[in-house]
Amino acid sequence: MQTSPSQLPPHVHPRLPTIRFRLALLVFSCVLPAAIVSAFLIYDHYRVERASLLGEAMATARSMVSVVDRDFDTVITALSALSVSDDIDETDLAEFRRQATNVHAILPITEIVLYDAPSRRQLMNTAGPLAAGPVNPGLLRDVMRTAQPVVTGLTIDGAKGQTITVGVPVMRGGAVRYVLAAQVLPAALGAILRDQQIPATWRASILDGDLRIVARNVDIERYRGTLPAPDLVERMRRQLEDTFEGSTVDGKPVVMLYSRSTKSGWSVTLGIPHANLAAGLMRTLESLIIATVVLLALGLGMAWLVGGRIAHSVQALIGPATALGTGQHVQPAVVDFSEAQQVADSLVRAAAALDEARGRADNELRERRAAQEALQAADRRKDEFLATLAHELRNPMAPLVNALEIMRLGGPGKPPPPNVLDIIGRQLQQMVRLVDDLLDVSRITTGKLGIRTEPIVLQDVVTHSLETAGPLITQRRHALSVNVPDEPVPLQGDPTRLAQVLSNLLNNAAKYTPNGGRIALNAVRLQGPDRVRIEISDNGIGIAAGVLPQVFDIFFQADRSLGRAQAGLGIGLSLARRLVELHGGTLTASSPGKDLGSTFALELPVTLDTAAPACADDAGTAPLPQLRVLVADDNIDHANTLRTLLIAAGQTVTVCYDGLSALRSAETFEPQIAFLDIGMPRMDGYELARRLRADPRQRDCMLVAVTGWGQEKDQQDSRAAGFHRHIVKPLAPTQLRALLQERASRATMHDTV
Repeated sequence: MQTSPSQLPPHVHPRLPTIRFRLALLVFSCVLPAAIVSAFLIYDHYRVERASLLGEAMATARSMVSVVDRDFDTVITALSALSVSDDIDETDLAEFRRQATNVHAILPITEIVLYDAPSRRQLMNTAGPLAAGPVNPGLLRDVMRTAQPVVTGLTIDGAKGQTITVGVPVMRGGAVRYVLAAQVLPAALGAILRDQQIPATWRASILDGDLRIVARNVDIERYRGTLPAPDLVERMRRQLEDTFEGSTVDGKPVVMLYSRSTKSGWSVTLGIPHANLAAGLMRTLESLIIATVVLLALGLGMAWLVGGRIAHSVQALIGPATALGTGQHVQPAVVDFSEAQQVADSLVRAAAALDEARGRADNELRERRAAQEALQAADRRKDEFLATLAHELRNPMAPLVNALEIMRLGGPGKPPPPNVLDIIGRQLQQMVRLVDDLLDVSRITTGKLGIRTEPIVLQDVVTHSLETAGPLITQRRHALSVNVPDEPVPLQGDPTRLAQVLSNLLNNAAKYTPNGGRIALNAVRLQGPDRVRIEISDNGIGIAAGVLPQVFDIFFQADRSLGRAQAGLGIGLSLARRLVELHGGTLTASSPGKDLGSTFALELPVTLDTAAPACADDAGTAPLPQLRVLVADDNIDHANTLRTLLIAAGQTVTVCYDGLSALRSAETFEPQIAFLDIGMPRMDGYELARRLRADPRQRDCMLVAVTGWGQEKDQQDSRAAGFHRHIVKPLAPTQLRALLQERASRATMHDTV
């Protein structure tokens, strides 16, 4: 918005209202806000004062409940100390009676009684002769049943009147042999009310576990043993603490509050008359009224002195200022003195500048937000890729390192143990598969990792997973138990991925279980539908109930103090669940709670075809005919090792380390099959393939691309260049034999495949 000085209205001097009218408007504008503010302050002060008083009263009630529990704990502690005395088991209880009498003398109790638990017969009474039976049979029954101290409510005890009984068990041989009981008079609890110095106008009571009044600061003899008001009883049975408008047992309206012990079940109630709550309010109200009157008087005096012309000009400036604050169009104000006119002109210019600045700020904000979102998205994709890459490549590295160490232990010239080469082969194959999947970043960031299914046996998957997780389990000195069905369990799935899932779960169990713990892998075949359930459980640090629903979220990490640096529950569990779901199965987690261990349950469908999966070695046992083989690769180690494998298979081999040398060698060697790298110096594999295909002498040569480039576009380019097959490194021995057998079975190679 642009406004030029020529657009400003000229100064006009219309007939103005009288000063009295202006003064009346100004006084009214002062009185109304002052009245509203005063009313709000009065209400707010009363609310704060009332809340403070009730908070202090609730703190007093809680303190009194703690004192009641402490007094009962004192009696229980004394009786528990007596219960371990060896003199109880003596035929003559005189020494034990002396000990009990000493305790009786220092505690606010009337007597201590020793009962024989089986017969419930009194054996000793510090207050006098023995009674025929128990005074409180329910107390004995509860102590014998729970083998724990028990505090009764207010009970009738014949000549003693109303009493409270505290009983503790006397354990012998792991069972309750005797019961020690002490009688506490209700009057002893009245001292708690006196010590708290409860105001005389308040009504304070101590209630037993049955909500009957035991002590009261007023009319205790009248109300002892009775229930308080029904509304209080109803609330106390629903919740432990509350504050509400209620009435006392004698019908006086009060603000009632109470606190109930979670330990003993005893309660303290306080009834505060409304007059006590309003006393401070009245004093504050008087002060606020005086302050309001003074403020109004000052406002009227200032209004009379300053006059009404200022009020008019200020009112005229309110509209433009409000419009400026809300971003609306600013209309020039009509005022009647020069200073106000300068302010009005400044508002117009500020509105124009603000509109311009707001436009620039909006543009900058949009640009910054777009850049920030792009940066966050790029950073998130990078973090997800690196996290997945690091996590998936770590699992096969452990057995590879261990296998190499085992080979070194055998010494030079000695053959490695038979299973070491198998382990290296399997783990290298798993790393190759992981690299293949991680090449496509979009699949990783969206969680679309693929699987390659084939007939497999569950027992083989378990064995492979134990090879990966075994070193960590052994290092942590865990006891591992494995229980799988005796009969082979056929599955249709990806053996590498399923082994990865199980090894991940086993590694997590090892990480989050303290050294020397227990880990169990149990597999059982379920019926209808036909599925297999594998459970991996431990007795480790467990999973809190609030964390359990999130453990499978990607990049979520629970705050588990043990093994926190190992970054458990980050991506592995999320990846494991996705892989299991791709197999048509489910993966769930359960835990009783913190420090109680956890269990991960995996269910997979069992295939109906019980035929064992074909062994890859069977296809490679047939003898191979001798062929002329050309190997071209600038990676000297790969080329030489491939030549060694081919010579071991009985082939005639020539090796070149660049494309041009391979082309010249083929002219004289006339290979029947050629294994060519793509990225070679002097001539790449594509050009070499095109040259060989153009030479009539090489028309029967089978061209195989052996390269690290494995994207779909790379395979399309190799087919266009004339390759018959495209193999992503490394070339497995089974693939090598299959390619040689395929070439030997063909008479000519006129057409590309």
